[in-house]
Amino acid sequence: MLKQRIMTGLVLITLVFAGVIFLPTPLFALFSMMFIVGLGAWEWAGLTGCYLPEKRMMGTLMILMASVPLVFLPLPTMSVLWVSVPIWTAVLLALWIYPKNAGMYKKYSLVMRILGIFVLLPAWFALFKLHQMDPRYVLYLITLVALADTAAYFTGRKWGVTKLAPHLSPGKTREGMSGAVVVTAAWATLATMWLPVPADKSIHFMILSMFVVLMSVAGDLFESLLKREAGVKDSGQILPGHGGILDRVDSLLAAAPIFALGLLWLA
Repeated sequence: MLKQRIMTGLVLITLVFAGVIFLPTPLFALFSMMFIVGLGAWEWAGLTGCYLPEKRMMGTLMILMASVPLVFLPLPTMSVLWVSVPIWTAVLLALWIYPKNAGMYKKYSLVMRILGIFVLLPAWFALFKLHQMDPRYVLYLITLVALADTAAYFTGRKWGVTKLAPHLSPGKTREGMSGAVVVTAAWATLATMWLPVPADKSIHFMILSMFVVLMSVAGDLFESLLKREAGVKDSGQILPGHGGILDRVDSLLAAAPIFALGLLWLA
C-alpha cells in the first residue's frame, strides 16, 4: 500500500509540474478543467448523495459545459473569483458550528450538489488565470499548500496538543497550524526572489500567503465534513493509494481563488 501510494504520488507530481511548466495556457486550462471540474464534479455528486451513474454523468457534463465560456469569453476575472468569498465564508461558519449542523447535508443534498458548482468552477478558473498571469504562480501555490500541510503534520506530531477540529480531523492541531504558518512565511520570503512580486509588495505577499494557507485548511476540513456525512473514507478510488481527485485538491479549492484575488489586488 505504501509503495503504491509513493508511486502514485511520484507520477502525480511529475504530471502536474510538467503540465504547469510546458503546457500553453489554453491546454493547461483544458486538462485542469477535466481533472478538477470533470472528475471533481463526479466525486462531489457521490459525496452529496447522487449515486446513479446516469445522473452523475449528466451533472458532470453540465458543469463542464458551464466551464467552457469561462475560457473563451472576456468575463471580468474579479467578478468570477469573488463568488468564492461568500461561499467560503459560509463554509467557515459551517465548520465552526459542526457537528451541531450534522445531518442537514443529507437533508439538503440538492443544495450541496449545486454548491459544488460554486466551489469547483472558481477554483479551476483561478488556476487558469494564475497560469495566464505566470505559470510560476501555479507552482508556488501548489508547493505552498504542500509545504504547509507537511509542516503542520510534523509540527503537530511533535508538539501538537490542542485539537483544531476534533469532530472532522482529529489529527490536526493548532500547534501544527502554527508550524505551517512559520514555514509559509519562510517560503513566501524565498519565493519573492523568483516570482514577479514587486519589492514594495513583499510583506503583503507574505501576509497573503499566510491567509491562503489558513483557507487551504478550510478546504481540507470541508471535504472531511462531506466525507464524514457521506460515511466514506475517500472521495473516490481513481488514484491508487491516494483516494480520489478531491482528496488531492481539497485544499486548493479554497486556496486558489483567494490567492488569485489577492494577487490581482496587489497588482
